[in-house]
Amino acid sequence: MFEPQALYVERGAERYPLGETLVRRYLGRGVPVHWVDDHNRIPELRAWPDRTLPQKKRLLILGVRKTIRLVPNRLSADYILPFTSSGCPAMCVYCYLLCTFFTNSYLRVFVNRDEIWRAVDRKEAHTDRDIVVEIGSNSDLVLEDTLTGSLQWAIDRFSGLRRLQGTLATKFAAVEPLLALDHRRRTRLRVSVNPEPIVRRLEVGTAPLDRRLEAARMLHQAGYPVGVNLAPVVLEDGWERDYGQLLDRLEAELPESLKRTLFFEIIFMTYGVANCRLWAEVSPRIRQPYDPARMRPKGRGKYAYRPEVRGPAEAFFRRELKRRFPQAILTYVC
Repeated sequence: MFEPQALYVERGAERYPLGETLVRRYLGRGVPVHWVDDHNRIPELRAWPDRTLPQKKRLLILGVRKTIRLVPNRLSADYILPFTSSGCPAMCVYCYLLCTFFTNSYLRVFVNRDEIWRAVDRKEAHTDRDIVVEIGSNSDLVLEDTLTGSLQWAIDRFSGLRRLQGTLATKFAAVEPLLALDHRRRTRLRVSVNPEPIVRRLEVGTAPLDRRLEAARMLHQAGYPVGVNLAPVVLEDGWERDYGQLLDRLEAELPESLKRTLFFEIIFMTYGVANCRLWAEVSPRIRQPYDPARMRPKGRGKYAYRPEVRGPAEAFFRRELKRRFPQAILTYVC
């Protein structure tokens, strides 16, 4: 359970019901509240040195989302809708948000969720086909829900739609509030997993692997469509052994009924120049997953696995998933 050490509130956010609720809650708990003009530009926080990332990750910023639109996707969904939060209090070493927000990748909650939802309603009213909308691209909504209830709020609204279905991925396990909802299978949840050594070393502040697998079982029992994200796949020495053991656990611990309806996504890690720089400041002794022998530049400021490294790894996962989970669907690899 994330408890912020300080609150930064964009002026005007307190006029929304969710903003008022959160400000009152944390004022009542004695949490310092700072008022700012723009959640995107907080000069005080920009002045903090890079090494203070762990301290920034203990902050909560409240704002009003201004740009609201469905963005075509074609990967895990037909569209992405930047939703009710961005950033996260966890400190995953490979986090792609560091490339965009750098040390400002703290948890930011947008309180105008009714305005955001209107984009969903408009698409529902003007489409004659089934559409999947990714709502968790910039944050982990299972974690955010423990503060705001916004995931429960969204699941309730998706349940009343005919054409649009929501989807999100999580590395957290606090799914109990979702289990009794009348979701009508209109929200898909994907549980992201990695071998235990990767979780412990690179996914700091997230749920342990066994808790994630338990969350997958509970969500399945509650009737949700459940998928597993192998994400991000980190190709270090011994990766075949580590991912083989992970797949062993999935095969052994997931219910047979879930394995018959399971869908997988495989997402290979990209790593940023920003990640390299930041972790050198925050934790100089950490063993970063960037490997120049296995990786090459990919676009501006990012590295991806070389084709001769990724190709055999992709073949490994396709083969092992087909062998172990013959009824499961591999929705995409990227």
